[in-house]
This record gives sequence, C-alpha cells and structure tokens, in this order.
Amino acid sequence: MKRNTKAGTAAAAGGPGFHKGVFPMDHIRAAAGFCGACIAFYIGAGFATMQEIMQYEVSYGSQFTAVLATAMLIYLYTNLSFATNGSRLKLQRGGEIYRHYCGKTLGAFYDYFSAFFCYMCFIVMCGGANATASQQWGLPNGAGAVILTVLVTATAVLGLNGILTALSKVGPVVVAAILLIAGITILQSHGGFAENLRAIDAGMYDLPQVGDGNPLAAGASYGGFVILWFASFLAEIGGKNRLREVNAGILLSLVFIAGASALCCVALISRIELTAYADIPALVLADTIHPLASQVLALIIFCGTYTASVPLLWTGVGRLATEGTHRHRLLTVLGGVIACVSACFLPYKGLVNVLYGLNGYLGFLLVAFMVVKDLRCFLCGAKKSTAGGEGI
Repeated sequence: MKRNTKAGTAAAAGGPGFHKGVFPMDHIRAAAGFCGACIAFYIGAGFATMQEIMQYEVSYGSQFTAVLATAMLIYLYTNLSFATNGSRLKLQRGGEIYRHYCGKTLGAFYDYFSAFFCYMCFIVMCGGANATASQQWGLPNGAGAVILTVLVTATAVLGLNGILTALSKVGPVVVAAILLIAGITILQSHGGFAENLRAIDAGMYDLPQVGDGNPLAAGASYGGFVILWFASFLAEIGGKNRLREVNAGILLSLVFIAGASALCCVALISRIELTAYADIPALVLADTIHPLASQVLALIIFCGTYTASVPLLWTGVGRLATEGTHRHRLLTVLGGVIACVSACFLPYKGLVNVLYGLNGYLGFLLVAFMVVKDLRCFLCGAKKSTAGGEGI
C-alpha cells in the first residue's frame, strides 16, 4: 500500500508540497503544525470553559498535581504509540489501530465504541457552546449549539486535510487566550491560592469530582477519555505523514497542555469563591478582569469548542462511511443535527461528569493492551536484531 506523505503533512504545515524542502526549518514548521493540531483537539469545550479542570484537578485540591501527572504520562505514551504504529502499519483508516492492539474481536469493539464515544463527546461540545452562548450573551437555548453545528459540519465534510489546516492555525490562539486570562487572574488574586487550597482540602466546597476521591483514578480517567479521542486521529496522521515530525509535534503539545492545565488550575483555585459552582468558570475569571475580556474569551471558547468538535464528528462518522463519499457527507450533516438537538435538552455539567468519567476508565483499559502489544513488538525486534548480530 502506497504511503500518502504529501497531502496531510502539507495541510498541517500550512501549504501544498511543503515536504519538498529539506532544510531543518521545514521540519520545525511541520512539527509545529502537528503540535497545534494536537493542542486544538485536546482543548475543547471542557478545557476551554475550564469545567473539566474543575472536576478533574481543582476538586482534588493539593493533590491536583498527581491527577495531572498521571494524565500527561498516559497522553505521552499512548499518542506516541498511536502515531508510531500508524506509521509502521501504513494505516489509511485510523480505527484499524485497535485491531493491532486488541485483536480482531475486541479490536472491532473498540473501533465501533470509540467512534460512538467520540460522537457522544461531540454532543458535549455542542452543550458547551450552548451554555457559553446562554451564560455570556443571553441567547436562547439552542442558539450556541446551532452555530457550532453549522461550522463543524461544514469543516468535517472537507476531510482530514481540511481538519488539520483548521486545527493547526486556531489551536495556538485558543491556548494563548486561556493562558492570558489565567495568568492575569493569578496576579490579581493577591496570594489567595494557598488559603483557598486549604479550604478545598478541608472540604469547604462541594465540587463535582471524577475518581471518587482517588487522584490516580481521576488521572487515569482523564487520560483514558483522551485516548479514545486521539487513537484513530493520530494513527491515521502517523500513517500518512513523516513520523519524526508527528512525534515532535506530540512532544511539544504535551509541554503546552500540561503547562496550561496547571496554570488554569491555580487560577481557578485562586478565585474558588467565584468559580466553584459556575457552569463556565473561565468566563467568571475573565469577567473579574474586565467585562470586555469575558466577551472576547467567549468567542475564544467557541473557537476551542470548534477545533475539538470537528475531529470528533469526523471520527464518529468515519466508522460508518468512507471519507469523501456522498454517504459520508450525508451522515456528517445528519449526525450534526442529532447532536445539536440532543445538546439542547441535556445538562452540560452532568454530561462532562458522567460521559468523560465512565468512558475514561474504558479508555484506560486500552492502555493495558497497548503496553502488552508494544512490549511484544519491542522484544520481537530485539530478538531479530540479536539473531542478526550473531550471524555476522
């Protein structure tokens, strides 16, 4: 099977025929493009609104670092494995990666389930857009979800190359805005972080929490639901692009995501008296800086929601139809409409807690299969290398 190294990488790098160059700067720009795509995919409605940071990290008080470290270790290993195996196997459809790790039967289950899960997460994104539009602009129920759905379906119809182009450009803007809001909040808190941290540890705030009080379980769940987001996406990208650049982008994205998560967590704790029970904590923080800041951030949250929503809808539909076909376009539009209607009647905060939590554990179970398979491949390669060396 011929490997397609041109289209996907060119889209991520920002132009057609990009890999005709051989200079180091070309590789840096390509890696930066993949980094932006990974960041944009990761930072969706839950992250941009800071609601998932509240439930996974802030709720654990001084133990939030254990949650973050566990999640980031899972993120690093699994994403490098997805891209590497996607490249080695020359995958043209990312969902095939599950059969590599889990075998035919269980792999087929994960293939279908991950597509369903990604689609359900798209409903969460629609809910986040809906809540943002209602809280910030007072728009009627459904307006935010409709706007997001129109933008997402239009982009998803363009396919993987169009998605990479959109994500690589929008992702860094979203991160920069979130970091700016969090940084200013911390500077204006006048040392309130330590006192509020003690209050959370003492149980003074009844915060929704994933993991039932176990920070390692929360980190496993957090990393677990991201696994099912990235598996098909990165396996296909790895199969169609230069592996060195894809993996470099993953490593860079880890630095930015971990840093942004930690900074946002500190900011939320610093103003926990305002953010504890808000649907969109990020907007509360922005409003304390300046009313105009909250208006701008609301638009940024929409951008973050959009960048994560596109590959989620694309992954969900991709299991049922081949990209570029009339059936794929029809199902993309139909899936968008169903998700939009569902988001208007389901509570956003509850969706984040239940859906991310339960499916995160199932995603983490996949890590066990990945470790076993990767170890077997590594040991098999080592044996072949030894045997070849002995024959020299």
